[in-house]
Amino acid sequence: MKKITFKPVLTAVAAAVALSACTMMPKYEQPQVAVADTFKYDTVDDGIRAAELGWQDYFADPRLHRLIDIALERNTDLRTAALNAEIYRKQYMIARNNLLPTVNASGTGSRQGSLSGGSVSSQYSVGLGAASYELDLFGRVRSTSEAALQGYFNVAANRDAAHLTLISTVAKAYFNERYAEETMALAQRVLQTREATYKLSQLRHKAGVISAVDLHQQEALIESAKADYASAVKNREQARNSLAMLINQPLPEDLPAGLPLNKQFKMTKLPAGLSSDLLLNRPDIRAAEHALKQANANIGAARAAFFPRISLTGSVGTASGELSGLFKSGTGIWAFAPSITLPIFDWGTNKANLDVAKLRQQAQIVAYEAAVQSAFKDVSNALVAREQLDKSYAALSKQSRAYNDSLRLISLRYKHGVSSALDLLDAERSSYGAETALLANQLTRLENLADLYKALGGGLKRETVSQPAAQQ
Repeated sequence: MKKITFKPVLTAVAAAVALSACTMMPKYEQPQVAVADTFKYDTVDDGIRAAELGWQDYFADPRLHRLIDIALERNTDLRTAALNAEIYRKQYMIARNNLLPTVNASGTGSRQGSLSGGSVSSQYSVGLGAASYELDLFGRVRSTSEAALQGYFNVAANRDAAHLTLISTVAKAYFNERYAEETMALAQRVLQTREATYKLSQLRHKAGVISAVDLHQQEALIESAKADYASAVKNREQARNSLAMLINQPLPEDLPAGLPLNKQFKMTKLPAGLSSDLLLNRPDIRAAEHALKQANANIGAARAAFFPRISLTGSVGTASGELSGLFKSGTGIWAFAPSITLPIFDWGTNKANLDVAKLRQQAQIVAYEAAVQSAFKDVSNALVAREQLDKSYAALSKQSRAYNDSLRLISLRYKHGVSSALDLLDAERSSYGAETALLANQLTRLENLADLYKALGGGLKRETVSQPAAQQ
């Protein structure tokens, strides 16, 4: 019995695949953007860079750690971004598979005869076939596959950006909650002090030492502290509502205790590094570059549309009138049907498509340049803010200590009848105002450090999106 072999067909398919190796994509060249090599106000510290520093090693508060963990697992925006990345990954796999022929197995059986009787004929066949495989001589399919790959990388980079943004947003919402808590504690402490002073002033008023005007002013300060406390409670609850939305659930009751504002960071001198580091680490810059590469690949597909498209359809198998005779000698069959489509006159459609692809590439170049400039602006603004906020913090700390010392001395002098009620009121206002300004500065510094971590692509070398298999 003669053995049926599929080797000639498989050899032909392999040869066709080997021919599909060229592409008409233009060579990609990364746009050169005029930016400084280093950042003004950057620290000279050569310590760990932001991209290599996990958020667990940057933020110190265990309560914040727990909230970020929950947010990364449950946040709806991040889950949507991750699902979009997976959709694009699957779309790339579909486009990549178009480079290879699809082989299907088939089997048929039929019987037919006349209604008036007579003989009945049968026909059975089995075979393997490749349907409409495009011989990619001019790189249209390869360019389309590359565009799909770059589209996936673009969406994956946007997912990384959403990841970073979520960490920063949760941190800033949490800092606002801690700020409100400390503002409440300050207002409560000031209220207790003012109420104690008011009781003493009532006695002095009865003794005729101070006027009713002085007493009413102290009453006003008490009510002011109550109003500040109520405002801080409102801010705390709003911050908690923001956190609940970010983690997509009510705040857990078993969260660990939080740290004070001045203990939130393990390090406050995060080095920005070289500008080249930023180009590698910022996910929005990577997303813009992948969008540019996608546009570059689409030019290759548009160029290939000017050339013939050759498709191959073929099959090999056996056919017999008897089911038992399918694989006997002499039953082998084959079919081969190449087709070619050659554009002749399309009213300028292919030319217009190529022009559109080139214009989109130019638009992506501009978008890439804008992304780089925006990233450098973000980092530069965060660095200059850090520099000036640190100076403000040092000055406000000294101011607060000075006003507190002054209040302590004037309070003693007031109790002994040396200082006036007006002196005491002024000292209390100044001390409370200085402490309030210091707390506000601490909040702004914390938000700045969170923004700087995000702007520098913090932690992304530790947490990267999965990559598809390399295109062959």
